[in-house]
Amino acid sequence: MDIKEKAKQYAEGKALEAITSAIEQAYADGYEDGMKHRENEELELIKDGVKYVDLGLPSGTLWSSSCIRDISKTRRVYTYIEASKFSIPTKDQFLELCKECVASPFYNSWNSDQLTRGIKFIGSTGESIIVEYISISEFHNVDKPETVGFWLRDNEDNNYKKYAEVKVEEGKAKPIISNLFMGLKSQIMLVKKHEDLA
Repeated sequence: MDIKEKAKQYAEGKALEAITSAIEQAYADGYEDGMKHRENEELELIKDGVKYVDLGLPSGTLWSSSCIRDISKTRRVYTYIEASKFSIPTKDQFLELCKECVASPFYNSWNSDQLTRGIKFIGSTGESIIVEYISISEFHNVDKPETVGFWLRDNEDNNYKKYAEVKVEEGKAKPIISNLFMGLKSQIMLVKKHEDLA
């Protein structure tokens, strides 16, 4: 084999090494970019201390992952006037949640001295939210000491506002919309659209 043939063979080997190295680097860069993009999406979904979850609902509505809590993890309750200052769901958004998600009772200890109990809604994306049980002594009687419930947006001009309650029957959420006196306090869930997170 003369020097030209050796040079050609050497060059082919080096070219293959260079192409392989470039492909490896492009793969690694693409993976890192993808992970950074995912991290940025996660950060954008957490605004105002609330994590919003994409359940794959047809309307594109994102729901808070749980009822609103303060910095010490204590669940917050609000009168309707207080709640209406937040992006609480409408009746239609609540009905869509119940229709499009699978629901099941949920029991979990999130720390050593407090138990979280409620209903877990699982969307078509596999993501889920938890709506906790609450008891409003002035509203619930002995036969119905607690329920999964939260305020709904209501534009009616009266003292009783729409209130969402949920029961689970055979894996489906059965929505109940009642009227609750606006001066009583209950928990809230929040909703947003993807475009509102920008």
